[in-house]
Amino acid sequence: MIKKFRVRVDGKEYYVEVEGVEEEKTTEKITVNESIPEKGAGVRDKEAQVSSASLATTGKCIRAPMPGAVVKINCRQGEMVRKGDVLIILEAMKMENEIHSPIDGFIKEICVKEGMTVSSEEVMAIFE
Repeated sequence: MIKKFRVRVDGKEYYVEVEGVEEEKTTEKITVNESIPEKGAGVRDKEAQVSSASLATTGKCIRAPMPGAVVKINCRQGEMVRKGDVLIILEAMKMENEIHSPIDGFIKEICVKEGMTVSSEEVMAIFE
């Protein structure tokens, strides 16, 4: 079954299609379709799309639950975090929202900076 995803990488929006495979197969097939006509977005960086599409299917990233501004980042790249730790504080509609870690794990990459504005569903951090 093919699923379509809208992903944002460094503030740029991409549209990708991801095809699931049976469990006994050892490889995944990710197809980037350049002809998905939504909001006039073009395909600019296939490598970034494949990477983001893989994350979207594994769930190893934290996405912004709503548009807002990053007020504080409480973790660093390479740091071990526990499920429930407050990783990022996001201000939206004049309220500060705590973004908690959904799992125990290591932070592979922090994709935002303090003061940065994020869109809903934008990747803010990636786990190893």
